[in-house]
Amino acid sequence: MRYFLHLAYNGAAYNGWQRQLNAPHSVQQVLEAAISKLTNQKITVMGCGRTDAGVHADQYFVHVDFDQIPKPDFCFRLNKILPLDIIIYDIIPVHDRAHTRYDAICRSYAYFLHLDKDPFLAPFSAYYEVNLDLEAIKPGLDQIKQMTDFRYLCLTPDRIKSTICMVSQAEVSTSLNGRRWCFRFTANRFLKAMIRLTVARLILLGSGKIDLETFIAINTGNHKLKIPALAYPQGLHLTNIEYPYLSIKPKTSIDLL
Repeated sequence: MRYFLHLAYNGAAYNGWQRQLNAPHSVQQVLEAAISKLTNQKITVMGCGRTDAGVHADQYFVHVDFDQIPKPDFCFRLNKILPLDIIIYDIIPVHDRAHTRYDAICRSYAYFLHLDKDPFLAPFSAYYEVNLDLEAIKPGLDQIKQMTDFRYLCLTPDRIKSTICMVSQAEVSTSLNGRRWCFRFTANRFLKAMIRLTVARLILLGSGKIDLETFIAINTGNHKLKIPALAYPQGLHLTNIEYPYLSIKPKTSIDLL
């Protein structure tokens, strides 16, 4: 019997979602250990996607197969075992071929950054010691929405069959004083480090280090940066995943503006 687990996690203490031999402390590893302890059997879960070390998930789904129907207090008991930075909201019965990764039709991310040093924002927003021009950044976001091939906004394009993505949202909002920023992106799929590369280049654009022509040239492979910049991980939040047969609003959300 297959189930989706609806969860969220603070990724600050973890080496990303996926279990890795050379980076053992992952969210997947901790979750699997907790479920295995609760059920007295070795359990493997399949996540809806990967997140890098330090990246957060306001909403995340895994699918898991159980031999027996879980007890009504499954989520309560599992949360008692899990650390405070991971929470299980729901366990949802699905059909036996349902897949949290391949069946997702839409994913959304938010990227928070702040321009004044703040220890209380630091775990969930990235600090940049720059000044940003909102009007300079907006045309860059428009170009992202017009793109379909994101080969040059992917760290490992040669490892995947296609670099085509359909981006439906690429927006930015700021606090009243313009010192806190939030970028929001929605697409049918995202490539490895796609958002962190995008935000890093938008910061270069907004700070005047590159112009719009260069920004477009970099994203289309006609100009190469000496060092491909990645935006800091702690500002990135996976905020929503939708399926053709399941659409649940996140139960945890963060607004740092």
